[in-house]
Amino acid sequence: MKKTITCRPCKEQNNWEIKDQNGNVLNEHYETKEACVCAGKKLATECGCGLTVCDHTETK
Repeated sequence: MKKTITCRPCKEQNNWEIKDQNGNVLNEHYETKEACVCAGKKLATECGCGLTVCDHTETK
């Protein structure tokens, strides 16, 4: 299975976050979806991963 970078809305704040290929949420958050996706694409290219964009927070 190919690893992916995930851009998603933050659960605690009204902004966006990136989850890396290892499942860790990065410290930097983004004010807009567009800024998050732009940074996510760059990270995915650098690590050779896919990119997933979620429009809703994950619920358990």
